[in-house]
Amino acid sequence: MTTQTLERTTRVRGHGQIARVARVLIAPVAGLLVAVALIQAGGFQPVPTILVGLEYALGSIDAIARTLAWGLPLYVATLGVVVGFRTGLFTVGAEGQIYVGALVGAVSGAFIGGMLPIAHQAVSLALAALVAGALSAGLGWLAAHWNVDIVLSSLLANYILVPVCIFLANGPFNDPAAEAPGATIPILPSAEFAGLLPRTQMTWGILLVVGLATLVWWVLERSIAGYRWRMIGEAPGFAAATGVNIGRWQILAMAGSGALCGVAGAFLVLATQGRFTSEIAVGLGWIAIMLALMGRSRPLLAIVWVTVYSVMQAASRRIEQVADVPSDIALLVICTILIAAAAAPGIVQLVTDVGRKRHGMA
Repeated sequence: MTTQTLERTTRVRGHGQIARVARVLIAPVAGLLVAVALIQAGGFQPVPTILVGLEYALGSIDAIARTLAWGLPLYVATLGVVVGFRTGLFTVGAEGQIYVGALVGAVSGAFIGGMLPIAHQAVSLALAALVAGALSAGLGWLAAHWNVDIVLSSLLANYILVPVCIFLANGPFNDPAAEAPGATIPILPSAEFAGLLPRTQMTWGILLVVGLATLVWWVLERSIAGYRWRMIGEAPGFAAATGVNIGRWQILAMAGSGALCGVAGAFLVLATQGRFTSEIAVGLGWIAIMLALMGRSRPLLAIVWVTVYSVMQAASRRIEQVADVPSDIALLVICTILIAAAAAPGIVQLVTDVGRKRHGMA
């Protein structure tokens, strides 16, 4: 190997390493620039303002607990979306399933009495998972047997389930004394998760979320069922050729996806809200879909992104108090990161091609 060839090989390897690092950094840098621009437009110093927000989100044990407590239902909902995505089913029905789970959790928490707290909570969560999972499995059945487009059916299901839940909350299950719109009767004390840390909304429900996250990771990454789901999602033709019943496994995946979203909705009621309201989970399902996409339908990576989003959301609430920047900055930044992450390979490839042409390496 000549000296010139060796130098060229070393240069190519160096460019490859730089390209890999750039793909990782483009998205967060783009999000940071958007946050800086918004804060600067409000007439405030970006760096001190961002640091104030981060201190509010992560500055103490209580702050971390408060941040994580807000994100606990989102962890479960995002993992539910991940289950569907890994099977090649781009389901967007998380919002409606979360609402169903929340209503079922609120009704069972309010009207089923005479039970030990752990039993009452388990029954409420199980009923929410059962109802939401059954509805989601129905969408999977339509896709598997009648070839109904899963994106269309799950999207339209949101426009059916959410209004029906709100109608029931304003009708037979309504609490006339409640100030919140569309509020149901408060759940019984036995259905509420006990607090874990004072001055935060952290409850013992965190153990449930950790358990579900561990279970989802194991099923998707280590179990035979997870292997079949991945095979169906990545190579359906090969899966069919090996004798896998694609329709049955897709229905099971949709059932699991809906069940997790239902648990997320019930968790909102049992751990934080204490009742169902018409605005209990507005946008939560869509955020879960975005974070599942950011995590590339991988459980661990999705958990990381939910944590990042929860920190950003907590920080943005504090930034809104000290600067003239809306709290929706977190959603705006995460959308920017999502677009930048999707565009990162193309941007890096364009820059790499230009660099190679300049150095005569094309």
